Amino acid sequence: MILFVNPRATRPKNRRFPLSIMAVGAALPEGTTWEIVDGNLPDADPLGDVCARVDRQAGTADPVRAVAMTVMPGPQLVSAVPLARALKARHPDLPIVWGGNFGSLYPTPVLNAPYVDWLVRGQGEETFVELLRVLDGTRDPRTVAGLSFRDADGSHVLGAERRWKGPDELPAPPYHKIRVADYLHPTFLGRRSGVYQASIGCPYGCKFCGVISVYGSRERQQAPARTAEHLASLVREHGMDSVHFYDNNFIVREDHARELAERLIPLGIRWWCEARVDALLRLSDDTWRLLKRSGLTMVFCGAESGSDDVLRRMNKGTTTAQIVEVAARARAHGIVPEFSFVFGDPDEPAREIENTLTFVRTLKRVNPSMELITYFYTPTPQRRGTYGDVDALAGTPDTLEEWTSPEWVAWMTHEDPLVPWLDRSLKARVEDFELVLKSRFPSVHDSRTAGWGKALGSLLARRRWARADYGDPALLRRVRRWAQRTPDDRQAYGHLRVPSPATAT
Repeated sequence: MILFVNPRATRPKNRRFPLSIMAVGAALPEGTTWEIVDGNLPDADPLGDVCARVDRQAGTADPVRAVAMTVMPGPQLVSAVPLARALKARHPDLPIVWGGNFGSLYPTPVLNAPYVDWLVRGQGEETFVELLRVLDGTRDPRTVAGLSFRDADGSHVLGAERRWKGPDELPAPPYHKIRVADYLHPTFLGRRSGVYQASIGCPYGCKFCGVISVYGSRERQQAPARTAEHLASLVREHGMDSVHFYDNNFIVREDHARELAERLIPLGIRWWCEARVDALLRLSDDTWRLLKRSGLTMVFCGAESGSDDVLRRMNKGTTTAQIVEVAARARAHGIVPEFSFVFGDPDEPAREIENTLTFVRTLKRVNPSMELITYFYTPTPQRRGTYGDVDALAGTPDTLEEWTSPEWVAWMTHEDPLVPWLDRSLKARVEDFELVLKSRFPSVHDSRTAGWGKALGSLLARRRWARADYGDPALLRRVRRWAQRTPDDRQAYGHLRVPSPATAT
């Protein structure tokens, strides 16, 4: 038996399908038994659950052969480290395997941890299957692409990069291995929202993004018929009424987008996705209308900056004029554009912050319904030159214990990176701007603030927004705090989060 563990990454009410470990489990050879332990479920006790299953299977014909954990940077890493350490202390001979984005980007601290035996980097389905043969003693670990481990002398062995496969080459998500109803929750899209991923990778080369560091500048999309088939099953059997697509670029080719939209229309669901600004501009108005008919409600675009010079240095491949045009076209078709911006330019942070704040105001005039997502620039390892000529690995920790300190968690989540070019006054300037904007124009994501609080905040922020006065909006902070039904959730997944944590302080 294999135990796949999804360490806690969010609060139970924000939990979503554990797609990564479901995918690896589905790829196991026929006859291999496996179970999922999800630390995001209510009252979850992953350590107790895993140990109980190990003890239950001990002495049977199907003992637990390995515990495999998926680990993302941020809150999930904080949960995974003590869990792996405790499991190794209780079951020292049980192989502990890590996979996921953190180890793919930062293998050194994972391999320095004595409680992690194997690291799967990149796409894990085939690598993990071959690792099982290593554990059986029938395969040399050095021959397994994507596998990393400590050698007998303690040195690190990083396996060759594995050539990864597209979704159509992999098994269907095994929804029968989870209680689907436990993962369908209300969002602004509907009462029973789920998540899905219909492509892998990204074909672009932005210098700040960690996705291409893991997969390279490639993307493979699933056939629209297969995507619609899986979603139809979730709608029919579980009442799912809306979906967030987790694809890094959901819309790449117009013909693919049109076919998928036509197949989604009969399902009657509302949906959210990510798409490039330039990809959206290549769509005809007829395709925009078709996407709207199919349920597209909001599209997330990485706008990143209000400066064409910065966009060029990021290797973004888009312009501010294109971003404005997408805002206008989204308004014309009744689709809400959600624009993310990366604040904290390494070269000229003060000037570029003001450029971007001014640009956001322009977008708000063009499309009053546009939503703002803010991030502070945190370098990640890159296959090519890093944005701002920053060495992404310089000074980063080489132990998991240091990575889980509050300072590095804030760095990983882009909430409060302690980088030398972003002083506290500049960060506060962005946060104050965001509070004024989201008070004046309440976010559709914000279900935590009472209606009276939104109305009062919008009234109080009217003059500030008109005068571009964002300095120390203490009254708006108090109103938001008083009107909150529940606190701002720092552990919500990206598209589920409400105004940034600073707005509630």
